[in-house]
Amino acid sequence: MTKKNQDDQAKSSNAADKVTSTEEVAAENAATENAKVETPNTENVESAVSSWKNRLLSVDHWLRFAFMVLFILILSVVSYLIVGLVILQFFWALIAGEGNDKLRDFGSSVSSFISQVLRFLTYNTNTKPFPFADWPASENADLDK
Repeated sequence: MTKKNQDDQAKSSNAADKVTSTEEVAAENAATENAKVETPNTENVESAVSSWKNRLLSVDHWLRFAFMVLFILILSVVSYLIVGLVILQFFWALIAGEGNDKLRDFGSSVSSFISQVLRFLTYNTNTKPFPFADWPASENADLDK
């Protein structure tokens, strides 16, 4: 190899090293910036954890959960009551020729109770239904008998 070729080769090698080192620096800078972005603010994390912990340990939430379990159990019993009421009303209408007004009113108030329980269970209201409130009135005054 001639001296000129060796010099050209050395210059090419130096230029390639500079490009490589520039690329390495750019990659390191990008990695550093990504690390800064990915590192959350410890104060915000501690605040979020504290807030979450307070909600998890809140007596109000667990008390509502207990009431929700109670009303789910009551709802399962009431479903059997409704089935019995439907069968009784059917046989009354079969024998007497028309439905019993008292059974109809009771069925209407039970339906209102079920609606109140479901509204409480789905967080649409904070008012607890019967037995913590009055038994709902029949809505049959508006209906044709």
